Amino acid sequence: MFDSKDIALDLRTPCAQVLPYRRSQGGAMSNVTARQCAARWGIGDAAARRILAPLKPIARDTETGAMLYDQAEADAAHNSRPGRGTRNDKTASPMPDEQFEQLVNDDSIPAEHRALWTLLRDGHARIVDALSLDVRDVDLDRREARISYPKKEHEPRSIPLTERTTDLLRQIKGDREDGPLITGAHDRPLSRETAARFARQAGADSIHAFRPRPHQLGTTPRFGAAKVAAREVRVGDTLYWDGREIPVSSVKSVTAPSGAVDVQINLGSDFPIFAAAEEPITIAERQEAE
Repeated sequence: MFDSKDIALDLRTPCAQVLPYRRSQGGAMSNVTARQCAARWGIGDAAARRILAPLKPIARDTETGAMLYDQAEADAAHNSRPGRGTRNDKTASPMPDEQFEQLVNDDSIPAEHRALWTLLRDGHARIVDALSLDVRDVDLDRREARISYPKKEHEPRSIPLTERTTDLLRQIKGDREDGPLITGAHDRPLSRETAARFARQAGADSIHAFRPRPHQLGTTPRFGAAKVAAREVRVGDTLYWDGREIPVSSVKSVTAPSGAVDVQINLGSDFPIFAAAEEPITIAERQEAE
């Protein structure tokens, strides 16, 4: 039987966003996904994945492919986390390219921090998404990392990996087949607080200085620009992205097992762009069809 607290939690859980809980023969809730945990705990999906990262998944959900965790272990991990801190690491100023290259190429800096920095700079990843990556989320041969639950639903579910990011991730992954991708001392998941503190010690204004742009898309050019959904981008367009104009040489739509559609633009180039199908993209110039 469930007590009133369990019933209240279930009533507050949006039925359209979570899957039914798996129950053992004794009736107790057993296996849950990160999204179910997030709904129960009242936090974001990415934050729930951070909490679940040290745990070993039991299996994958047959319908969505999401990892399943023992609920008792998940709740214990959630209850043992420290209290909320104060965010003081925000900045709007990207780090100069010369300083970034010097830090990333400094072999005296632990590879896990340099890998995180390149995910932010080269892959345009959010910090919480990068730190939430599991080893199984990364395909180093295809040079791609998959985000199961982006911080915002309209954002891309894939992170393109540059050659140097792939090399750094290969170093920190080693021969591991599962578990958190970016780890620190004692193979524990690298926390946001530790990453932010180390970034400041390395000379950055904050961890956000490693990002090439704010969380939103680049500022729209003053003249001759329009926004379209990523699925409407065409070869021959010129995109305005991260303050620069990017000619489009290839466009490919990819459907994930969950049904989400991603658009891969200029795949295989020095500046690939991964976007969700409905994500707004700024077109600086468009060649009209004849």
